[in-house]
Amino acid sequence: MILRIILYLPCVIFGFFNCCGYSTNVLIAPHLKTIAIPLVGNQTIRPGLGEALTDSLISAFNKDRHLRVTNIDNANVVLTCQITSYDKAPQSYDASQNVFAYQITINASCQCEDKVKSETIWEEAVSAWITYDPNKETEDQGIDQAIDKLSTEILRRTLTSW
Repeated sequence: MILRIILYLPCVIFGFFNCCGYSTNVLIAPHLKTIAIPLVGNQTIRPGLGEALTDSLISAFNKDRHLRVTNIDNANVVLTCQITSYDKAPQSYDASQNVFAYQITINASCQCEDKVKSETIWEEAVSAWITYDPNKETEDQGIDQAIDKLSTEILRRTLTSW
């Protein structure tokens, strides 16, 4: 009896942990191998945001390697984005009512198209915000952080919205 318990216990434990796993697999359709990322539009008065998001998206997809970045003529997927708003607002004040933290929020409208099947994979507004300390960081550094966060969210939605 004890021998049976000893033999079955590892199977039970393995079975339990096997069904409770976590997977980081992406949900990309097998016919999609490449992505084009045209220059991101910028509808705000803050210059350089479109170019910064474009560069950040290209970098994020190159690091991820699930979809190879290419030009629009050779792409299976086209990701178009438009920055729709930029906001910098005081987040926190000290006892003397001096601002010691700002929040930067960047919103974008994005559309991801499957060129092979001529269908929209996903289309929605995406937003990212960060808080930065103006005594330790510049507004441009805060913008870079928000852009990186926004591109990470767009990458996630592109790879899991199938």
